[in-house]
Amino acid sequence: MQDRIMRTGMLLLAPGPVEMDESICEIGSTRKLPYFRGQGFARTVLELTEDLKYLFQTRSTPLTVTASGTGLMEMAIVNLLNRGDKVVVLNGGTFASRWVSMCRAFGVEVVDLAVELGRSPDMRKLDDCLAARPKALLVNAHETSTGYLYDIPAIGRLTDPRGVLLIVDAVSSIGADEFRMDDWHVDCALVSVQKALALMPGLGFIAFSERAKAIIPSVTQPRAYFDALDYLANITRGMTPFTPAMNAILQAAARLAEIKKIGIAGYIRRHADLAAAFREAITSNGYALFPERSSNAMTAFGLPDGAPMSQVVKYLREEYDWWLAPNPTKREDYLRVSHMGHLTVDLMRVVAGGIVKAVEHITKGNRQ
Repeated sequence: MQDRIMRTGMLLLAPGPVEMDESICEIGSTRKLPYFRGQGFARTVLELTEDLKYLFQTRSTPLTVTASGTGLMEMAIVNLLNRGDKVVVLNGGTFASRWVSMCRAFGVEVVDLAVELGRSPDMRKLDDCLAARPKALLVNAHETSTGYLYDIPAIGRLTDPRGVLLIVDAVSSIGADEFRMDDWHVDCALVSVQKALALMPGLGFIAFSERAKAIIPSVTQPRAYFDALDYLANITRGMTPFTPAMNAILQAAARLAEIKKIGIAGYIRRHADLAAAFREAITSNGYALFPERSSNAMTAFGLPDGAPMSQVVKYLREEYDWWLAPNPTKREDYLRVSHMGHLTVDLMRVVAGGIVKAVEHITKGNRQ
């Protein structure tokens, strides 16, 4: 049974893009597209926008943007931060480092608060940094390079009383982990559809709190395609300023309708069940989980000496046609496996078994 499943064809186990179910794929490939300025498609966008409020758990109006997650990060920066503004970035990995480099590219002064990979931040140090009243704190809900899940509610309790904007890259977390934008005092949050929503890439959503929206007109960063004021003006009539990724929007509308039907807690629980099955299987074979606090979106775990990450990734790709992403940190001592997309609990157990076999094969070969 296990060997048969291993050899059923290509399997995406990277943290995005992920496996899509057939019904979603059909929406993206066979449906005749309506006119994107027509009233029918506008109604779809308006309904999607209401459903996005439920996904973000916010009363604000999320915006639909045809862009990658990095594009949404840029949209957050150019609409909320001026040149010379001081910000703190909670930097626990590759994607937080992207916040640092992008802020500096737009002339924003960054306090780069380093966090050891896979470890929890020192909240006292963060509190000290925030005492200087920076304009914003930028953080990842889930640091995809390590699997670490930040305690956003606790962070929001530090930023909110000081009036510090809390900007959260939740690209690979919303839908997989609990996220409550309003309750957690988040001022800007963003998500990409090719992660926990398991849709075709190219589309994302960004939401601004009322406090954040009040700041946007005063920000003087050059912006055109990512001007949030244009998106806010157009979304009220169910439109975007520019031609959107229509197939992806139709997929998103179907997915969000599904999420509302089963409940956001149920959708998150499905990811938690996949993660739990994989973690039980991999730890029962003697492997230790890497981060102190793991997202449901993926599992990172340590590898033994003699089985470098890059060799394990290569073996799984060549032997089983399983595609795992190399660690962007370049560290060879741990591996990441996604739990997002059209996967099953049984398949997660099979994947764990395949990884154990791969490590045994590589370790034996490297000893000879």
